[in-house]
Amino acid sequence: MNKLLEQTIEQAQKMLEQSKDWQQTYEEISKTLTESKILLDQFYKQIKRYEAIQFYLSDVPSTPTDTILIQARYQGQPIADISISKEETRISTKKYNENNKKTYNCDIQLEGEELNTKDTYKFLEFFNKEINPKSKIDEQAHINSMLLQEFAKTSSYDKLLTGIQPIKYSNLFYPIPIILNSEEEHGYIDILTRTKVRKLTIIETLTEKATPEMILTNATSKAIFLLNLLHTEQGQQWYKIMGFHGRVTSHLTIKVCIAVPKQLVNKCKKFEPFELRAGADSIEYHYMSYDTDGAKITKIDTTLNE
Repeated sequence: MNKLLEQTIEQAQKMLEQSKDWQQTYEEISKTLTESKILLDQFYKQIKRYEAIQFYLSDVPSTPTDTILIQARYQGQPIADISISKEETRISTKKYNENNKKTYNCDIQLEGEELNTKDTYKFLEFFNKEINPKSKIDEQAHINSMLLQEFAKTSSYDKLLTGIQPIKYSNLFYPIPIILNSEEEHGYIDILTRTKVRKLTIIETLTEKATPEMILTNATSKAIFLLNLLHTEQGQQWYKIMGFHGRVTSHLTIKVCIAVPKQLVNKCKKFEPFELRAGADSIEYHYMSYDTDGAKITKIDTTLNE
């Protein structure tokens, strides 16, 4: 396994060194996020009471004059798109009307509705409660949603794993895209967190269709991308966007954690933490097992904060 991960580190590093265009893209995205913070903070104040719905930054343009897109999700399933500009905030369910009706029996449809309207609040109130889906949902998205919901708890009273918080911006979840060229995206870092002690941590969930090797190599490539991003000229700004207050050091450690559901523990048995070098930086590998009752995470066992 270590040899495969070392090869992944080398290949990912070469790919990033061959293409420098991505650095400009992320410099522009960081500017947009910074300049839009007041708008995003205002938006969060309007929707923070809808705790059953998760709001994700889904498209941050490279110019602050453009519209920022936010996706509202319920149980990990997209239910509405929200566009935020300096002039207005509008919400649309058009792409999801059929699925909202089929899965959750929601008849409320919004098409470019302003946020502060009766129909919009009615829609948000509809999903601000526990609903049993009537049809099959994307279970992987649901699991990611449950993990993020658990990690985001601020009280240790009922929190299964303390010392962890998801990376958010203006209290909105931000699955950071990996864009190495203008032609395509190379996926997202769906679960990015801060863990002890002040460490960026990528958590990837094991599925029935994937092998542990696939999960760990994929997460390793993402870790190499983050390390390179943080060492660019705009790295300090990204460090701040991710919620850190100190300076980016010459040596960084990113944690990579494979999250294994209870029913797949035989597919990926618990391993002791280990570390691999990535140039001047390090990647620290951890294991997590978890259980769920279908609505929330009920148990977590991990070496992450040991």
